[in-house]
Amino acid sequence: MRLSAAEIETIRGEIHRLDPDADIHLFGSRTDDQARGGDIDLLVISDRLTFRDLLHLRTAILDKIGWQQLDLVIRRREEVREPFVALAIATGIPL
Repeated sequence: MRLSAAEIETIRGEIHRLDPDADIHLFGSRTDDQARGGDIDLLVISDRLTFRDLLHLRTAILDKIGWQQLDLVIRRREEVREPFVALAIATGIPL
């Protein structure tokens, strides 16, 4: 996984501050230690977070880890069987 311990802690902290029960998954190229570059792709499973929270989280996380490409996707627990969500969970790394 190509995230530092500080980046992981920041991501977890910001998301869990708004929803302590949220599940967070890193997926995409940052899960591959051999790859280079790439954006940070995060899937957050939460029944509490809203679109407004998504905008706030994105800004709060990037203010702390440095501005870079961050794709943050929030889905409800009832949506985990959607193909995209299922794939992100199956191939991703829980944070």
